[in-house]
Amino acid sequence: MAYGVATLLLALGGTAVTASPAAAQDSGHIGFSNKGWFLAKTCYKWQGSATPDSCDDNKAIGQDWGVDIPADATGVEVTVLVHGQQIGDLEAPQITDLKSNHCYELSGYTWGPSITEKSC
Repeated sequence: MAYGVATLLLALGGTAVTASPAAAQDSGHIGFSNKGWFLAKTCYKWQGSATPDSCDDNKAIGQDWGVDIPADATGVEVTVLVHGQQIGDLEAPQITDLKSNHCYELSGYTWGPSITEKSC
């Protein structure tokens, strides 16, 4: 048990050291709000970054989520999927300014979802 506690403390200590406030200020944030009647999935594929690609899945109506843009990223490919969507594609945002915040609202229904840029 003592070994497990030491490992947990070491992991938490490592996280605190690597997450510097200066790094958070050097990059932006990508945020989503689901106002639609569906479950949504967003994925982020980072270019030029050591940060692994990630996804946020099963985000229901009323949920907000997002991701901080890694300071070392030179680009990002964002994918927005609606679970159960049968017709058409939901156009994902094209983000080129990685130093700014970008926020979006998902709305509609599974058969007619939409994405709208909003202020953060």
